[in-house]
Amino acid sequence: MSFFHLRSPAGTTWPPIPAPEVSQLWAAYQELDRTQWHGRADIEEMQLKQLRVLLEHCSQNVPYYRRLLSDAGLSAAQIDSVAQLSRLPLLTRELYQRHFDELQAQALPPGIVTVGEGWSSGTTGVPVKVVKTNRDSLWWAAFFLRDLEWCGMDPRGRLATIRLFETARDKSRRPSEGTTFPFWTQFCQLLLETGPTHALDIREDPRHQLDWLRRVDPDYLISMPTNLEFLASLLAETGTRLPRLRTIQAVGEMLSAEAQTHIEKGFGVPVKNLYSAVEAGYLASPCPSGHGLHVHAENVLVEVLDDSNRLCVPGQTGRMVLTSLHNFATPLVRYDLLDEVTLASEPCPCGRGLPLWTNIVGRRYPMMELPGGRRKSMVGLVTGVRQAGGCHQFQIVQRAIDHIVVRVVPSRAWQPEHAMRIRQAVQDEVGMPLRIDVEERSFLERPPGGKLNLAVIEMDASST
Repeated sequence: MSFFHLRSPAGTTWPPIPAPEVSQLWAAYQELDRTQWHGRADIEEMQLKQLRVLLEHCSQNVPYYRRLLSDAGLSAAQIDSVAQLSRLPLLTRELYQRHFDELQAQALPPGIVTVGEGWSSGTTGVPVKVVKTNRDSLWWAAFFLRDLEWCGMDPRGRLATIRLFETARDKSRRPSEGTTFPFWTQFCQLLLETGPTHALDIREDPRHQLDWLRRVDPDYLISMPTNLEFLASLLAETGTRLPRLRTIQAVGEMLSAEAQTHIEKGFGVPVKNLYSAVEAGYLASPCPSGHGLHVHAENVLVEVLDDSNRLCVPGQTGRMVLTSLHNFATPLVRYDLLDEVTLASEPCPCGRGLPLWTNIVGRRYPMMELPGGRRKSMVGLVTGVRQAGGCHQFQIVQRAIDHIVVRVVPSRAWQPEHAMRIRQAVQDEVGMPLRIDVEERSFLERPPGGKLNLAVIEMDASST
């Protein structure tokens, strides 16, 4: 029996059928429902088949890849294993920006047309523009349905989403009480029976967000982990819950194990971790049986590489490099996303043949600059400040080699000794004399991309 309830066109009640406008989407979703149970070898064989189609298109229509394939002495037909891809160089964000004109296809396969563009958030300092097609949109919607089913999120429920409103960068134009839609997404309106969506901009004060959540009383909530942690702290302070809430989905940022525990404790409901990217769509979603995250292998071919750019073995953590299998307008082949994931050591007990990750480590924290040209990851600072407690939210900023600023949003538990604990934690981690300022804020402003990094470098040339 299907997880979803189809909204049939007029004149049909039973058996339900999708409207013509979304029949291809429903067929795509049904195909995903079938392919997830294929064996790992069969899935990889089908990925390589699609990859050869993509690379043949690139060799004919995308100047950048035509040159790379020629330089490597490689043709699309020769790609018979993932290891063969290593003959092509990695595509970094910087390379993508520099060669963007050459990376755009000069022609598209029949039936594929451009429908717009997307931009990455730019938190790495290198925002990336990707041209979207109708085929991308189709698969994005199909994986959206798979993700809902795996997360147990019934679209007939009431959804609250606290995300970035790209169309409302001017605060005076953002509706402070949010916006309500009678459906979950535009295509859901035609395809499925759904409840309403209540949407609020993530740049609103989290205290206002919580008041709003109590008013809209959702069954499901979608937001970024750093925002969810703040909301969870506010709920923990008052000892209250959102009575109807069943599930939370964390999106847009890395969800650490500590953050997930904190959010689940505050809200009292499970948190599901969706892993996607503007550049490539849905990448991985939680295994319905709780064994990690399954890669959407029908959408992307993923290589997990060690520090020497060799393929990792099961159980190993490495850097994720992806090839988007269905973007023919601005193809991404061996695109270095900079995030780290951990491969499962065994096939998933749930029976799905899709690749399994036991953990998404996320993007590496930035490296602090230290005297003598030394560098040190800021991950230890994040752990130390989190353990110091007393705040809803924090951000660590290196202003100079000998100057660290910790911005905090104090909770009710905050006492002067919390600032002392934070300074001591930073001092112990860095291991050298430095100036440590603890700045109290009512809440932390989010950058234009919406993502709040817990550790950042804000040093000019004179500070190094």
